[in-house]
Amino acid sequence: MSKELIRQYYNQSHSLKRTGVSNEMAIKQPFDMLVLQMAGMRHYVYATEVTIKNEDGKHIRPDGILMNELRIRKGYVESKDTFDSIDDEIQKKLHKDKYPADNIIFQNSQTAVLIQHDKEVMRVNMKEMDDLESILKMFIDFKPAYIERFEDALEKFKEDIPTIVETLRELIEKQNEKNPAYQKGRDQFWEMCKQEVNPEITQDDIREMVIQHILTEDLFKSVFDETDFHHENNIARELEGLVNTFMTREVRQNQLGELGHYYRTLNTHASQVADHHEKQQFLKVVYENFYKVYNPKGADRLGVVYTPNEIVDFMIRSTDYLLEKHFNRSLHHENVHILDPATGTGTFITDIIEHIPAQYLEYKYTNEIHANEVAILPYYVANLNIEFTYKQKTGQYKEFPNICFVDTLDNTTALTWDRMKTDQGVQSNMFAVSSENAERIKRQNQQKISVVIGNPPYNAKQENYNYQNSNRAYERIDQRIKDTYIKEGTAQNQIVVYDMYTRFYRWAMDRIDENGVISLITNRSFIDSRAFDGFRKCIEDDFDYCYIIDTKSDVRANPKISGTKNNVFGIQTGVAIMFLVRKDSSPDNNACQIYYNGEMEDEWLKEKKLEWLNHNDFKELAFERIEPSNRHNWINLSDNDFDELIPLIDKDVKGGDSKKAIFKLFSRGIATQRDD
Repeated sequence: MSKELIRQYYNQSHSLKRTGVSNEMAIKQPFDMLVLQMAGMRHYVYATEVTIKNEDGKHIRPDGILMNELRIRKGYVESKDTFDSIDDEIQKKLHKDKYPADNIIFQNSQTAVLIQHDKEVMRVNMKEMDDLESILKMFIDFKPAYIERFEDALEKFKEDIPTIVETLRELIEKQNEKNPAYQKGRDQFWEMCKQEVNPEITQDDIREMVIQHILTEDLFKSVFDETDFHHENNIARELEGLVNTFMTREVRQNQLGELGHYYRTLNTHASQVADHHEKQQFLKVVYENFYKVYNPKGADRLGVVYTPNEIVDFMIRSTDYLLEKHFNRSLHHENVHILDPATGTGTFITDIIEHIPAQYLEYKYTNEIHANEVAILPYYVANLNIEFTYKQKTGQYKEFPNICFVDTLDNTTALTWDRMKTDQGVQSNMFAVSSENAERIKRQNQQKISVVIGNPPYNAKQENYNYQNSNRAYERIDQRIKDTYIKEGTAQNQIVVYDMYTRFYRWAMDRIDENGVISLITNRSFIDSRAFDGFRKCIEDDFDYCYIIDTKSDVRANPKISGTKNNVFGIQTGVAIMFLVRKDSSPDNNACQIYYNGEMEDEWLKEKKLEWLNHNDFKELAFERIEPSNRHNWINLSDNDFDELIPLIDKDVKGGDSKKAIFKLFSRGIATQRDD
């Protein structure tokens, strides 16, 4: 495989040379793609033009940085003009600019030189395929000592955290029994959460929030260099007061001392990251690993997988284009309210802040950018990430007043169908408790939302009931799904239509303004699954335009591919981005225009798909116009008279309808339901 990639590199390089191009940028691009693809084969990350700090604390900008999956740097690339003296450039970069010399490769399309531990270990003629392959493998496979130390710290963290969590649980259970101050604070916070977050929160959930709060204080000090967050954020302040009823400095030291080595190692690497985007990537990976160790079932249920920046950037650029195309508006315009309903670590909001021109940002940030999160740890990370991004861009700190600690799917007060009920006298009791968080939710619910954007969780059902990790029910949203997607559907078994992602689609479709855009990246099953024909019909009925970018790579449908290598999220489920546009000025009889882009192939590597998203603009994409069948199928349409034949069985006939079918009675027979 690596030789095939090198052949592609040669072809790209020769094409450039035939045009007479020999400057650094032209030499750099084909080589970057080669390193990116070879690194991807080993599940490493390769990023270009990232600012870091050298040993003197000065900012430097290598052409490329090789990182492991935890975003820890393990190598650097410097590309030079063909006519530059490569030895002179090596001396300049290593001795004058103090570039790291533990693992760095220099190349000028003729010669490649590998420096490791301050010594030249290999120099090759790049025209020799075997030699080029050898030097690249030696570069990519190198593991610096500090990465080994970090991996050791992470392994120790994985070993220590279950014991520490269990000890904290026992400690809190004692407070539940005999600490009146804790009991009073717990009940007040519990009541607030039941009314504002979701009504099914239990005392055990409160206990887990307290534990995550305790464990993350040092994490934020280490990574964000933020010492006051736990005392200033409205939710963190409530939990900090609860913790202070029993958690003395001595108890903290005794209970959390074992994690010190992990936090110190994190801090060492965080302090070296100068590039804001790279710091965000680092933080997201730290969070993902922390949460998966702390609560693996919760991580699976909530979909704790961060969204690659290439996807986020593509979705934001595309949404802005669709606003301009259909409404002559942009994300930065006033009265364009933007909401991320499952913000996670705040990736979409931070990139929106980066995207909006500086002169419009303060107003948008204060009034028209909104985010929701239901889990306490990502809520904290998102809050800090968003505020840090704003400070980086404007030079001034400003609290982000529009992030709500709330379960979006329970917050139905502002939905169109629920507003009708409220107007008739059915009043929500969500705001019976007065708090800053409740005020934020109330403020958000009073706004007309123009854009819903994000990456909601998707986890349709347990593969095995014994895992005891099913999604909770959402009475109102599930009833809406039953009244719409299920009612309009024809499949016998539609249980998967209650997937978390379709719940978020249902919520967004009821929440979005009469002029607005929904931009979500989700499971791709809605495109061609029989069970989702009712979902597709509702889109045809409720929206004026639908655009789909299919990234494919559903491993269950194509077991020859790998979720880790071929899927943009590294998961088994295929993924698609869908943009839905609703316009109140469209004629009532105007059918929804559906456009599909399936250019990506199952077999494309994850890195190639992300590169495609990174380098393509929405307005230049080639879309296929879809004409839905009368059964609301969108792709893989067949041309036959099957629908005119008499069916063997039909659920309407079984239910007493007068339609024809050969058999009136039928059943599923014996079904194991995948039970072991």
